[in-house]
Amino acid sequence: MQNVKRVSKKVRFTIIFFALLIGAAFATGSYLGVSKLIPEIGPTIERHLEPGAAKDGWQLILKYYPKFWYSLFPAVMIFSLIIGIIVWLFVRSSIRKLAVSVEDTAEETKDEDEKAEKDLSDRRLFLHLFALMQREGRLMDFLDEDLDGYDDAQIGSAVRSIHTGCRQLVQQYLSPEPVMDQHEGAVVEVPVDFDPGAVKLTGNVVGDPPFNGILRHKGWRVGKMSLPTLSGRKNAEIIAPAEVEIT
Repeated sequence: MQNVKRVSKKVRFTIIFFALLIGAAFATGSYLGVSKLIPEIGPTIERHLEPGAAKDGWQLILKYYPKFWYSLFPAVMIFSLIIGIIVWLFVRSSIRKLAVSVEDTAEETKDEDEKAEKDLSDRRLFLHLFALMQREGRLMDFLDEDLDGYDDAQIGSAVRSIHTGCRQLVQQYLSPEPVMDQHEGAVVEVPVDFDPGAVKLTGNVVGDPPFNGILRHKGWRVGKMSLPTLSGRKNAEIIAPAEVEIT
């Protein structure tokens, strides 16, 4: 809005200046015209004008002509000033409306850019975590492998290394801990103020809490979150780059 105020001040000065300039030019031109008209054809007009509005108008010209610079000229300048102020108020209103429209457009563009940047960052963070699992445990390679041609012993041997790498990664960045500390199969109580997002009720759920039930799964929550640093790679679609050994 500061820019709008500065522009408005410049426009105000320009409009009022030219309004006064035009008024002064018109008044001066009228005065010079009358000055030339009176001595040259004034007597002729005076003799031929019939009594009435035209003659009364000519008499007013003759009456106020000597007083022009301290009567009519100031009046013309005041009128020009008023016209200039009215025009400036109209232009100022248009400038403010245009500025608001431009600011709204810029804000919408900024919001869209920020949303697009956040979406890209979220995608990169999600895929980066998956890429780390690929790097540490070769998870993507394992999921892409056709296991039909391997026996259980071979699969178990391969899964062990994948499990170790991915487990270390999850422990490092998420430190998961159980939602409920009791062992699975134990009888637990669900309190009145339980969090439905943390505890999922199944089976015969009737009435209001507290509930007693058997713990089928202890659940997991993030103990601490240490987000991995994103790589400098902007392409959010790459899980792991291809490796080419040059010979």
